[in-house]
Amino acid sequence: MHTFDGTFLGDNSKLKDDDCLECKVCHYVYDPKIGDIDQNIMPGTPFSQLPEYWNCPVCGCERDLFLVVPKNYERDKDSGYSAK
Repeated sequence: MHTFDGTFLGDNSKLKDDDCLECKVCHYVYDPKIGDIDQNIMPGTPFSQLPEYWNCPVCGCERDLFLVVPKNYERDKDSGYSAK
C-alpha cells in the first residue's frame, strides 16, 4: 500500500502525546493542547486517546488519514505550516 510520509495509519504507537496531526483533506490541525471542545475533547487529550468515533470536525475525514506535523514546523495563521 502506498502511503504519504507522516501518515500514521491508525498505529497509535507511532505517536507522542504532544504530536499535532493535520487532516490531509482540509488541513485542519488537531492540537492536543487545545483539544476539540465542539466534540467534547478536553485540552490535553493526545490524538492517540481520541475516541473511535472522532473524525475531522471540518470535513469528516477519518482519523487514520491524519498526518503528523513535524516538530520543526510552526503554524502561521495565514499560510498554514512552514519550517522554522
